[in-house]
Amino acid sequence: MNCLEFERLLDEGELERLPEAALAHARSCEACARSLARARSLERALEAHFSSVPEVPAGFADRVMVRVERGEARGVRWLALPSALPWWTRVAFEPGVVLALATLALFVWRGNRWLAGAHAAWNALSAAPEWVHSGLLAVGFGPLADLLSRALASVGAAPVPVQFGVALGVAPLLAAIAWLAWRAGERLVATAGAR
Repeated sequence: MNCLEFERLLDEGELERLPEAALAHARSCEACARSLARARSLERALEAHFSSVPEVPAGFADRVMVRVERGEARGVRWLALPSALPWWTRVAFEPGVVLALATLALFVWRGNRWLAGAHAAWNALSAAPEWVHSGLLAVGFGPLADLLSRALASVGAAPVPVQFGVALGVAPLLAAIAWLAWRAGERLVATAGAR
């Protein structure tokens, strides 16, 4: 029996059932004897505290049940605290509502300019496949450039909503490829710097 095994036996909480080897160890080890004395003192204090059951007033359970039933009949309003602000001010300060109202106000105020700017930006972005194709040809990836240009050729002639949908579908893939290329570049730089 060692001190660690003795502490494990004390943690189990059954001081009356300690084996004789544990008690012999406590008599020979001063630290374990103090631990055993503290555990016995704690057990006595808990027994003294919880030995007396307080008197419950007559009709207490009935009064509590009447209150619970009354609260359930009205809905469980007693669980929710009332808000200090009326509902219309709370809704008006929600970030999503504020953003939607600001966007709506911009479109009502200068909607034709916003739509014209978005259309011009989208036309510039729709030329991106041509830029990518010429860039891939310039660095020597001709077959890959041809494959991409054939795949994206029909998208350029599609209506704007279809182009937008394809862009939303392809953008995460392009972002993942760009991130992998960036990480590979970092590793190359780190390897070159280590030499």
